[in-house]
Amino acid sequence: MIEAAIGITLLLIVSYVVIGSIITAADTVSNTRKDITLQNEARLDTDIVISNVSWSSLSSDKLRFNITNTGSEVIGNLNATDVFVAISTDTPKLYKFDLASSPSPGYGRADLGTWAYSSISPDNIHPGMLDPGEMMLVKIYNLPTVHPNTLVGLTTSNGVSAFFAL
Repeated sequence: MIEAAIGITLLLIVSYVVIGSIITAADTVSNTRKDITLQNEARLDTDIVISNVSWSSLSSDKLRFNITNTGSEVIGNLNATDVFVAISTDTPKLYKFDLASSPSPGYGRADLGTWAYSSISPDNIHPGMLDPGEMMLVKIYNLPTVHPNTLVGLTTSNGVSAFFAL
């Protein structure tokens, strides 16, 4: 009789553990799917355009260009936004965002592998973030000579990219 009571008690404990594990796993899968859906929606709503790319041999050979947010998603995680510059047939060089240099004086340094912005206009809604319809002026200093077939690219934190070929 005691053995039967212990057996039933152990069976109940094991069933509660199994059911609890199944519920936890289902909740984790559900939350993961929801997060992926939100990320994909943000990616669909993100659109950027690179324009007015210019190169100056004056002022420490700076490369400057505009990024315009033509989508409906705010681009706010600039630390995870990368700029790529491929000069001629060389391998593209990665430039990371330099918060200390943005927005003033706004000098990203190629020798340090950084980019910075000098202005966002108009920067009314979320200061320091690129809201829909806003334009950011990006600068990189101390680059080597740019050739006519230089490629400039930018990738946002959610994986959306834009490119401009000189």
